[in-house]
Amino acid sequence: MNLNLCFKIRVIFYESNMRSFQYLPVSFKRCLKLLTPNSTRTLKKFSDNTEINSDMVQEFVKFSSSANNPSDKHDKQTIANVMKRWQEIFIKENIAEPKESIQHITASIIGITKLSDLAKLQNEQLSEEQLQKLEILCECRLSRMPVQYLIGQWDFRDITLKLEPPIFIPRPETEILVELMLKRMNDFGNKSCEILEIGCGSGAICLSLLQSRKNLRVVAIDINPHACDLTKENAKNLNLEMGLILLNAKLNETGNISVKKNYTSSQPLKFEQLRFDFIVSNPPYIPTQRIFSLQPEVRVYEDIKALNGGNDGLRLIKPILLYASVALNDDGFLILEIDSSHCEQIKMLVEENYAGKLQFESVYKDFNENDRYVEIKRIHR
Repeated sequence: MNLNLCFKIRVIFYESNMRSFQYLPVSFKRCLKLLTPNSTRTLKKFSDNTEINSDMVQEFVKFSSSANNPSDKHDKQTIANVMKRWQEIFIKENIAEPKESIQHITASIIGITKLSDLAKLQNEQLSEEQLQKLEILCECRLSRMPVQYLIGQWDFRDITLKLEPPIFIPRPETEILVELMLKRMNDFGNKSCEILEIGCGSGAICLSLLQSRKNLRVVAIDINPHACDLTKENAKNLNLEMGLILLNAKLNETGNISVKKNYTSSQPLKFEQLRFDFIVSNPPYIPTQRIFSLQPEVRVYEDIKALNGGNDGLRLIKPILLYASVALNDDGFLILEIDSSHCEQIKMLVEENYAGKLQFESVYKDFNENDRYVEIKRIHR
């Protein structure tokens, strides 16, 4: 585990909506004060390239210990006792999923992958080194850093992905998007499908598809070069590089794709000549005005650009529709994860702007019975 991850905190605020330092969580202020003792009260961005040393780590542990466990320092540090104490602290501080948070942190510290195995180790004692690592991670969890970033990885369907802030954390709901893709691919039989993913993030969708079906060629693009780096690393770790073409590229409002870097080939890729059987995306779809009502775990630590869908939440979805109307093969499908309020708007956009090209096919619900996914079909030319 790389403890530097705990301190590589990126705080991104909009120019028009700066937040005062005094309103950040108390433990988050401790993190920042250790790293930026001369910081001003208002912060725009805290660089993720900050280096730490052993003195800073020790001081951080001192902060954690004095704040949270002054009376039981000499108690037996069994896994059961430590987990119970931190779960109570998380509950008191209104941390989401307090039990699961300490379970994941503890499992990562002792090097196990199944949370169920913790039950067999309740009476085991943590070493001083393990305890210090756990205290640091728990303190960062108090600052609302997502567990996925703290432990540095997360399971998505049948693959395990490396995760780093601020790259978007894949949600369980997106697993349904992959299932819909795979189900629709069955209609193509054994045909080798050509797929484009717009906004690959950590590689959850494209790599899960490649893991499930070997006869695919997937072109994955993301506007964020750090996301492309992470997807490339995850593809290598999972031995899924063969079917993947990875690009740092942008889908413009005009519906064309401009490439900044090809991660898999020195040969230029001409998108105007490419055609796909499937286009899939979990695009930014949250309306701008709702961004700052999201949980701190999301609005502080994750990449705002991966969330912000503009005033109506459709800023990227509109050019996706435009590109799909040209780039999909006949009977090909565009499959999107959307906000539950967007279904009728997207249907109207398709019917009004792409009659004779695209057909609004199906709507599917998520775990909470909200409209979350749409299928749009390319009509025969």
